[in-house]
Amino acid sequence: MATHVRDSDGQRRLLVITYHFPPDGSVGGLRWAGMSKYLARRGWEVHVVTASAQGASVPVRGVEVHHRARYRTLDDVYNTWIRRIRASSGHAAKPSAPAMAQAGERPTGAAGWIRNNLAMALAFPDHGRGWITPATLTVRRLLHERRFDAVITSGPPHSAHLVGALACSGVSVPLWVDMRDPWAGLLEAAWAKTIFSSAASRFLVRRLERAVLRRAHRVVTNTAEFADVLRGSYPELRVSYVPNGIDSERLPPAAVEKFDGLAIAYVGSLYAGRDLSSVLRAMRAFLTRQPDALGALKLRIAGGMDAAHEAQFRRDVAATDLGDVVETLGQVSNTEALDLVNRSHLTLVLAQNQPMQVPAKLYECVAMGIPTLVITESTSAAAREASRIGAMVYEAADVEGICAAIQRLWRDRTPAVAPASSLDYDDISAQLDALLLGAPARPDRAARRAARSTLEPDTTRR
Repeated sequence: MATHVRDSDGQRRLLVITYHFPPDGSVGGLRWAGMSKYLARRGWEVHVVTASAQGASVPVRGVEVHHRARYRTLDDVYNTWIRRIRASSGHAAKPSAPAMAQAGERPTGAAGWIRNNLAMALAFPDHGRGWITPATLTVRRLLHERRFDAVITSGPPHSAHLVGALACSGVSVPLWVDMRDPWAGLLEAAWAKTIFSSAASRFLVRRLERAVLRRAHRVVTNTAEFADVLRGSYPELRVSYVPNGIDSERLPPAAVEKFDGLAIAYVGSLYAGRDLSSVLRAMRAFLTRQPDALGALKLRIAGGMDAAHEAQFRRDVAATDLGDVVETLGQVSNTEALDLVNRSHLTLVLAQNQPMQVPAKLYECVAMGIPTLVITESTSAAAREASRIGAMVYEAADVEGICAAIQRLWRDRTPAVAPASSLDYDDISAQLDALLLGAPARPDRAARRAARSTLEPDTTRR
């Protein structure tokens, strides 16, 4: 058990290291924005070190944010230089090797091998690399100025964990590692192998993870499945599962007016294994059976797509002849995204080929009372969470099931649905509060059994 220290005032203090934090707009910052706010209400003084500039953001009582901008790196300098060279020569800028890898392309030949390895070296370990040094210096300073009960790092980007390990070296404060997504565990995923296309980067990622976790007092994950995998890989680790949730105070009130017709929304990026192919085929089948819905059905998509996914999406739209039914909005603000979901009759969450991860958008959609349809494998963490909190779950191959769900909604447009379980960080923070004080809020094994008891052999909600 950790030894908790106090200043003379007896104040409990927590130091959080997270690259993303509001108001930067990244979904990766929402977990600790919520946790910090409600831990502060439970008596903690929370200090957050982040790369997110605060601007005119409204401070939260009990939460002090320390912004440190990332340094320019060699990769930044190279990319700026190469863009200028190509612009002055009139050539279109070619994507970098990491960008090509994410789009499913890889340089070929000896020159391609050299270029790929050099690019991976410049980009290693992730996009937070330029933040490691300034953040480490800030954390070291805070640790010398105040006494903290614990330091918690949150990633991705997993550079935050390196900051924690470096800053806590030689300091007695316990280091906790909050892994919102797998790190080295992603190396075996087919889509991730294209991103970590350098053998050296795969070698180093595994060793960096091992070095950080060896230093950790406890590891926290946001899915029970990922917690089980970590326990199997690192039997000596203390691993706890604390789910994601939402801050209900930041959600808008229910929309007074919905979009006309039958509005479906997808808010998020298309990348890795995520695609809308099965949804588009189901929409085509629905319109074939329900011709009176033509002109009323609309799918609005807000978010980015890499080149490969956009090309596949355009092919799918053309193949299903849904050009007039689908509207792409590109990147939108968080406020606009929430409004889009709020005014829709059905929202989509994609989680294909991500067995240990749950998209954070799932919790927002369900908490807002919008019927939510999750496309994922029935054995995945997303399927288990979706079933637990009251969303519909369908496998990507179940086009007929997705079509039937759309048809039911067309016949009976449910104005709102209530979450089947508490999703608020006000409640979830109680679990972390108890862990930090040395008494688990509930036994991890019992929590896993309770979570899994909601997952029937067939997770499709008919």
